[in-house]
Amino acid sequence: MPSSHSVPGFLRRAVPGSATPDDPGPAAVSRRELFASTTRAASGIAAAHVAIGGMASAPVMAAQEAAPRQQDPPAWPRLGRKLRVGVVGLEGHPGLVLDVAAQHPDLELVAIARDTVPVDGVRRRREFQNTRIYNDFREMLDREQLDVVGACNTNGRRVAVILAAVAKGCHVIAEKPVALNGEELAAVRQAVSQPGIAFTSLLPMRYEPPLYTMGMMVREGAIGEVLLMSGQKSYKLGSRPDWFKNRELYGSTMLWIGVHQLDLMHWVSGLRFTAVYSYEQNVKAPGYGEMEDLCGAVMHLENGGVATLSMDYHRPDSANSHGDDRLRVVGTKGILEYRLADGLMLLSEGGKALEKPALRRPPLPLFVDFLQETYLGQPMLIQREEIFHVVKTLIAARESDQTHKRVVL
Repeated sequence: MPSSHSVPGFLRRAVPGSATPDDPGPAAVSRRELFASTTRAASGIAAAHVAIGGMASAPVMAAQEAAPRQQDPPAWPRLGRKLRVGVVGLEGHPGLVLDVAAQHPDLELVAIARDTVPVDGVRRRREFQNTRIYNDFREMLDREQLDVVGACNTNGRRVAVILAAVAKGCHVIAEKPVALNGEELAAVRQAVSQPGIAFTSLLPMRYEPPLYTMGMMVREGAIGEVLLMSGQKSYKLGSRPDWFKNRELYGSTMLWIGVHQLDLMHWVSGLRFTAVYSYEQNVKAPGYGEMEDLCGAVMHLENGGVATLSMDYHRPDSANSHGDDRLRVVGTKGILEYRLADGLMLLSEGGKALEKPALRRPPLPLFVDFLQETYLGQPMLIQREEIFHVVKTLIAARESDQTHKRVVL
């Protein structure tokens, strides 16, 4: 029987306890199980975060079902011509690209290049039987006339793919983080600023109904001005690839999973981070070298408010889901709270108890949203300057940990 790395998760059936969209998780539970159901992923990829454990509470499931559905593939916008897509690597969230490529009539996955995870299993899917496989992404870029490239390779090698793809005139959708240090970030920013180049990152949490709803409610004034945010990410350690142990390839836990929470905080609040103090250490995971198993950070907000984040790789293996994500947002007129196990709750000004607001969905999955912006001129939910600001903050957090000082952005 093929190993979990031989057959990517988006080609297999999802199982309870599989990974969350923001941390594809340990190899032991298949790092891409989330994207198993291709039909569901294409029509409702944003919904997956609630149901990943297979044991969501009845109120959450009821609210989930009541939320308006994303557009199904037949309603996705047509792009005017056939677009040729290439992908490099299968780390992180490749299903966000591949599931759409399999179902959108204007997309063709023409090639995929190997990185650390075997990619041959992709061709077991009917839509990808003719996809060409390359050992080197440079050869793929030289030989294929691509329109869009998905950079889903190892963290420390991602910038090379982004720059090479842009040099060929390709639009790029990149796995997170898009850079590991200031020099890389500056190079990416300069490259994608060229006229005619579209760029985004695979940050799916904004597209999940509870969190999308949270962001919309804050924009509509449901809790007034945001003053305080506190986030949590707790994951099972499991068995992870060797590149996690190497700082040059991994970067940091803040960059790998903290990027999702900071992106969410930045977007939900509409506020920029102005300073950060961070602690990032490997305390009780000696087998993982330079990978931090515990992180804590405090961020100052531009309006004088505060955001805090804690992360760990110590969720018990017996837990019914790989991750436990939480976000509490305190405003001048109320509080919004999200927990993976319970969904989204609101305590409004004058309210006596938490209420469950009706959920909404963004109309399109992330990749379709990107294509619509690129080829039809409709702004997508993620803007590139937001991506750069969040990564800059995370790089500053790493500097804070090393210097034991607050870093001003």
